[in-house]
Amino acid sequence: MQICDAHNDLLTTFDNILDINDYLNNFCINNKVVKIFTAYYVSQYEINTYGSDKILQHIAKKYLLVKNLDIATFTLENIGFIQKFSDLDKIIQLKPFCVTLTWNYNTNLAGGAYESGGLTQFGKEAIKQLEANNIVVDVAHLNKQSFLEFAKLTKYPIFCSHTSCKDIYNIPRAIDDEQLQIIKETDGFIGLCLYSTLLSDHRADFKTIKRHINHLANVIAFSNIGFGTDFNGTGECNPQNFDIDYNGMPMLLEKLQKSYGYKNIYKMAYQNLIDYMNKIA
Repeated sequence: MQICDAHNDLLTTFDNILDINDYLNNFCINNKVVKIFTAYYVSQYEINTYGSDKILQHIAKKYLLVKNLDIATFTLENIGFIQKFSDLDKIIQLKPFCVTLTWNYNTNLAGGAYESGGLTQFGKEAIKQLEANNIVVDVAHLNKQSFLEFAKLTKYPIFCSHTSCKDIYNIPRAIDDEQLQIIKETDGFIGLCLYSTLLSDHRADFKTIKRHINHLANVIAFSNIGFGTDFNGTGECNPQNFDIDYNGMPMLLEKLQKSYGYKNIYKMAYQNLIDYMNKIA
């Protein structure tokens, strides 16, 4: 079964094309992964250490590593470092498919999952400019206030690349049923993260993953859910049987098919993310 992944921190981990190709060939293509959203995560260390110009130069170099790879879709995690609209213009020129406004903490764009506060005026204007240039704002890492304000502002089906269900595991980074319903109403997309600390208080196993999938299926159905694994950002927090990232996917999907059927798991593993991309194209 083919697999599309809405969030992989590949560009955060790798700095050269040889390592990227090795990862793609050995861990992705061999496991029928045909599309991954290759995120570059702008860390708080970078923000504290470098100015926006240097960060933007680094992002541009990362983009060049994957721009000609069919399997890779360039995305950015945490554009909260930008200070002015000219910074935003440089991001827009690189045409990432999607960007997040935060990484858990407040920025001058929006409120992060671990803090309070909503969208700033700068953030609202940035969202309008991004969408005017066909760039999706990914609601992953937003707090609920910012999410709700964004939902009233956006013109797109809402996209959440990697998250988990708050009703199954109550942590700030997860999203609740009200948010799930809003995403469903916009015919959006939710990627289930396979980062154990977003799924449970222990290393996640099949039963844990299935509980989150079952909840998603009950609240919003299989037409709007997929995977946003967060591989290359999960490290030792991968679930059981995922010691080498996608090597665990074939077995997971085979077991899920027994509970939900081939058609539903095919949608989740592959078709729903492709359909979402086609809506935005």
